[in-house]
Amino acid sequence: LEAARAPVQLQGAAPPLGPLLEGLAVAAPAAELVPGFVHLRGVLPLPVQQALLDVACDVAQGSQPEGASGGWYRREQGGAARLNDGSKARFWDSSERFPPEFRRLGEELARLAARASPEQLSRPAAEFEARVGALNFYTGRGKMNWHKDDYNFAKRQRPIVMASLGDAADFGYKLRASDADRSVRLESGDVIVFGGDARDIVHAVLGVHPGSGPKELEFPSQPGPGRVSVTWRDVGPEDGLTFNSDERLGLVVTENTLPRYRVPGKGAGKGKGKGRGSGKGWW
Repeated sequence: LEAARAPVQLQGAAPPLGPLLEGLAVAAPAAELVPGFVHLRGVLPLPVQQALLDVACDVAQGSQPEGASGGWYRREQGGAARLNDGSKARFWDSSERFPPEFRRLGEELARLAARASPEQLSRPAAEFEARVGALNFYTGRGKMNWHKDDYNFAKRQRPIVMASLGDAADFGYKLRASDADRSVRLESGDVIVFGGDARDIVHAVLGVHPGSGPKELEFPSQPGPGRVSVTWRDVGPEDGLTFNSDERLGLVVTENTLPRYRVPGKGAGKGKGKGRGSGKGWW
């Protein structure tokens, strides 16, 4: 595990994103890597990247109660705060925890990707509702193993939308586990969208390129420089979603907590979700 200073308790809601939709580079190059998997290169200009990064860090760290585990951090015996997944950290939350522009941004990116893959993505993108925001932070050593996203963390018929911020990363992908590995380098400001025939694509974060992000992009001291991925997902309790990422580790219990994640002695109603997280997926 990588040690980190205790995150500061943030006050109030996350900062407004501002005119994000007006700032999108709608004419950015778009490539369909396989049917239903679209790479939008540089679709997020630097001001949009900075606004989105600020919101992501604020939400992930603002969900850390002072002196307790939560958000991107876990408090260990002795009081040290560490990233919750070794060389990376994961957190998700209902889109209600974010400014309204956050949800609209994810939905607009899905529609932009559909222009490059109309047969595969037009209908899924039109029906896409960005109900959950998933926030991952990667240090220079951070990776994500090969996997495909379960239907209890993204509806089968909806696309998955992911933005990259900060250091570049090599994103591996293949339609089936038995296929040859392929990869694409994701730079800061790039977005990928996969749905249709690519909804069940097998994918991984193969590695991060430390120090490759825009020098103008400012990370807060917590978590410090690295890579942040922001993923928009259309999913809810009707899909078997645990609507709080901290529920997965037994840190909080709400009315949506699945029975297998309930910790003896913790009753429903603690933490009610808002401001504390949402989702289930890549654990």
